[in-house]
Amino acid sequence: MYLPARTGRSTTLLLSASLFSMLAGGLAGCSLINPYASCEGSEPRLKEMASLAILDAKPPQASPPAGHTEVATACDDDSSGDAWLSAERLYSASESKTEILGYYTKTATADGWKLEENTSPQRVPAEVAGLCFSKGGDGSAMTLTVTFPTGDKYSPAPDFGAGTGVEILVGAEIDGSPTPCWD
Repeated sequence: MYLPARTGRSTTLLLSASLFSMLAGGLAGCSLINPYASCEGSEPRLKEMASLAILDAKPPQASPPAGHTEVATACDDDSSGDAWLSAERLYSASESKTEILGYYTKTATADGWKLEENTSPQRVPAEVAGLCFSKGGDGSAMTLTVTFPTGDKYSPAPDFGAGTGVEILVGAEIDGSPTPCWD
């Protein structure tokens, strides 16, 4: 914005008026109310997701690490979209990553989950990126991911011992709309 050169009090008033009009105009075009769905009322859906049999499915030699024996649920409405619901379970497995992925491919597909192909341009092997499945239609869609996490995102950090950490996570938009597995 161009301001002509002025001196004294009139410059101060002009700058103050200009700043006020820019701020007022900016705030008028920006809503302070989040237009996206919040976590309010998400408890029944989280409870349903936490009870899914797939979260209790584990390879024969796997077990939950100490301090992480229950399904953890969460609702995140701090991101830029609608609230995201999740239910997750951790295991420590002595099987190889290939055996773990084979187990979950067989178990999830038998439970009605559809394995989604990783079509991302940055595609990495499943032993690194994990697997992603989908289930349900519009209004009830969910994703299931099987990944190999490090313990640093958890509190307390899980001790996977000599095994491989395995995270089984079911996620869904609060309204149940389909979401892609891979970007």
